[in-house]
Amino acid sequence: MKSYKLKIEQVDDFVPEIADAFGVNYTNNFGEFAMQIPTHLGKGFIKGINFPNGIGLHIINGDMIDDTELYFENNGMNSLRFIYCMKGEVGHKFSRDSEEMAIRRAEHLIAAPRYNEDQVYIIKKEKPAIICYLEINKAKFQEQLSYDLSKVDEVYYPLFADVNALTQVCYKGYYSLQISDIIDDILTNDDQGLVRTNYLGAKALECTSLMLKLFKEDSLEGKKHPTLRLADLDNIAAAVQYIENHISELVTIPEIAEVVGIETYRLQDGFKRNYGMTVNDYIKEFRLKRALTMLTSEDKNVSEVVYALGLSSRSYFSKIFKEKYGISPSSLRRNPEI
Repeated sequence: MKSYKLKIEQVDDFVPEIADAFGVNYTNNFGEFAMQIPTHLGKGFIKGINFPNGIGLHIINGDMIDDTELYFENNGMNSLRFIYCMKGEVGHKFSRDSEEMAIRRAEHLIAAPRYNEDQVYIIKKEKPAIICYLEINKAKFQEQLSYDLSKVDEVYYPLFADVNALTQVCYKGYYSLQISDIIDDILTNDDQGLVRTNYLGAKALECTSLMLKLFKEDSLEGKKHPTLRLADLDNIAAAVQYIENHISELVTIPEIAEVVGIETYRLQDGFKRNYGMTVNDYIKEFRLKRALTMLTSEDKNVSEVVYALGLSSRSYFSKIFKEKYGISPSSLRRNPEI
């Protein structure tokens, strides 16, 4: 493992410190620092920009040859960090902890060390990783508020009120699809100069707001978490696969949700977002498309199609088929070239 000790006195030191440790140059364009990872260490880039409200935005896009440890020495900023893993995996631990925590795709970590702790991030070798993290200078963030911090919801106190870093914060969860979309927008934005700086500042603030919403949701024990998370997409994809592989024997939607490990309301939300329809509508559309193939290409009769699709009513099937294609399945069967 290659290890680099970094002394970050202010957010703007992030890229310059890593560039110095890696032995490469960096650029500064309208306050956005950027560097390329040298080829003897891997490939990719690291970027960072700080904003007047105390929020810093950093992107690490790297494919490292060796495990690479970035050791952040304790500083006076007492920063709060929101870390998002878009691809690959990154390890995290505090200097006092022996156990490393893995943050994988679709997961986030909210982390803040005590005043006498360091933080360590490990980028795994030969595992291309895209990491986005927001670094919030708690004292500076408080200064720019137009109201007293005591007026905000007390659930946020552990994150922002402890400007002296008396308490460690370490919370792992799953970030939302909205946050994933924002980070994708950041990664693909090709504006330049002042336009880009303003754009990144707005996106960083939007991401912070959504993260606070998630944090509050996750703190409510025993209650539904309505926000759809990026990790839910894997369950939704599994549900689609299950539906298509078991179309002749489908059970209820709650049972499908249970099979793939997701709440029913989340499954419905995911289908509406991804496919613009409910689970039932998706099943209906898939059955009709499959029926068309079976009638025209697989030489199946109508009764065989109805049975294969798990339908109990031939008349219902004929009705919805004609509504979809403008011809009854029996007529299509007799004239497959229509």
